Amino acid sequence: MEAIDAIIAEHGVTYCPTTGSGGVGDTSTSTGASTGTGGEVAGDTSTGGDASASMSAGETLGSSDTTATSGDLPGLVCGDGVVNEDEECDDGNVLDGDACRNDCTRRWIVFITSEPLKQGKFNGITGADYECRHRATNMFLPNGERYMAWVSTSVVQPADRMYHARGPYVLVNGQQVAANWDALTSGTLEHPINVTEQSETVDVAVWTGTDITGMRIPNTQHCSDWTYNDTDQTGWLADGTATDAFWTRGVEAICGASAAIYCFEQP
Repeated sequence: MEAIDAIIAEHGVTYCPTTGSGGVGDTSTSTGASTGTGGEVAGDTSTGGDASASMSAGETLGSSDTTATSGDLPGLVCGDGVVNEDEECDDGNVLDGDACRNDCTRRWIVFITSEPLKQGKFNGITGADYECRHRATNMFLPNGERYMAWVSTSVVQPADRMYHARGPYVLVNGQQVAANWDALTSGTLEHPINVTEQSETVDVAVWTGTDITGMRIPNTQHCSDWTYNDTDQTGWLADGTATDAFWTRGVEAICGASAAIYCFEQP
């Protein structure tokens, strides 16, 4: 938490630690799809999204010479080369070391943005997503054009607009962060999200405005929905080295502070 402690010492920001085992404060929720700043529509992907879209990560249809079953639905077979409704991928085999795991879920990359760090003004959700996609594309990460920022505004939140992965979230270096969406939003990570798109480990604060459940933190300015970087407004920072609730909900800080952004691969 050295990065957040430094910001507190320099700017005298408001310290609002999480409480209890979950660390979730008053987390009001929004319903349905939301619209981000800059005209970006936050789609309703909370039900799992279009699983067939994950084939763009490099999966190819193969043979159907396996007998591994998929889910509880009769007649659906993991490994038959056909992406069924309860599968994120199906590459025609039951190998667990390739892009599609032997339970027909896949790994989803997450990273923290490298330098330069951003102040509270990064042109809203659209600008935050651009930061993620630009960096992912430059490093030739899978689905480079489909990354989203783990950032909330007054009306938009990751829980509504992000895909709720059935497979694990992993860092660029392969280290697992969480087993799936439910584990990601449980309040505890297996590993901090402290590795950049360049596979470098960093110790920095992170703009989120988001609670552990993926919901926006209410009653805050979100730096005018991330379009403001002066010292008379605030937004929520997290600790990029944390695995408890502080990974996403840390302290309320002035918008002039510099911090990174979390980026999540999407279908």
